[in-house]
Amino acid sequence: MENDKIIIYQTEDGQTQIDVRQENDMATKRLITSKELLRKLTNGEYKEIIEFAAKRENNLDVQIRDNYLNIYYRGGNLLRIHPRSFFFDEFYFHRNVKQLRKTHLIEKAEKGDKKAISLWTQYKDERQRMFDILKEKGGISRYCKEMKAVMDVWEEELNTIDISHDEKNEQQLISMNNRGETDYTVIDLEYAVSTTSNFRYKGNQNKVVPRFDIIAVDKTGQLYVIELKTGLGAIDNESGIGPHMDCFENTIGHDVKGEFTDEMYNLLEQKKAFKLVNPEISIDKSKKPQFIFAFSNKPGEDKYKEFVAACKEKGYNGKIIYLDSSHQLKDV
Repeated sequence: MENDKIIIYQTEDGQTQIDVRQENDMATKRLITSKELLRKLTNGEYKEIIEFAAKRENNLDVQIRDNYLNIYYRGGNLLRIHPRSFFFDEFYFHRNVKQLRKTHLIEKAEKGDKKAISLWTQYKDERQRMFDILKEKGGISRYCKEMKAVMDVWEEELNTIDISHDEKNEQQLISMNNRGETDYTVIDLEYAVSTTSNFRYKGNQNKVVPRFDIIAVDKTGQLYVIELKTGLGAIDNESGIGPHMDCFENTIGHDVKGEFTDEMYNLLEQKKAFKLVNPEISIDKSKKPQFIFAFSNKPGEDKYKEFVAACKEKGYNGKIIYLDSSHQLKDV
């Protein structure tokens, strides 16, 4: 049915189980509910792709979104998988960005510039060629190798105009390096609170859709909403300590029905089924989500204690964990 909610998980004997539950007026959730996409990922033409992406040695990060998957590499989207299509930004093939920015090329093409139109068409053709590789048996390995090379050059191009994906890449490295053997297991990145959610933002800030850096769970099943801070630079501004506390307290913090916990529980079960995280990790739904900070030092600095002191000055006395140089979240 149109409003069915589909949950995928693994039984104790390793079999994939699909459970269908009817639900009305659902807010946007980080879950795959499409029967077609689930079939293709578990027993169909996408199975090979998700199995390849799940292997840690392939250096990819997979995140489940609302009825699609994102496979990330170096802060960029290497492949997006929808029920009936693939996608990535064709401008990964764009070069000489110092001379012609992506936005300028698009503007020129939309105004009828033949050279710009030709370039844009070329990029789209190159993207289709990559998608055709995925149709081959074992094609994901070749696709990944070629796309990584393309994205490596694209990143170098962006650096020439002082644009970097370092922050997003760091988040993905955190996800890739906290999958069950460490103190924390990352469940989701860049979690956005839906405007249709029952725990949508109700505070006084100009925040329509608050976002939180990391959602993780510890060995006891405690669910955490984590904001990542590097160095002491962003303590007092609009993305500082106080505003993040406000966003949590006026969204997930007042989720009296436990809908966020249910969403993360189901998301974790899907990730376990796809072998994206350790199957032994679980969420204790009796425990309310906690908001905490994760601190990392800038190169050559040791400012953890100063950050803790600054948090206390701002009225935050909760837990502060540490992100080490191997991208692992740890208790201090």
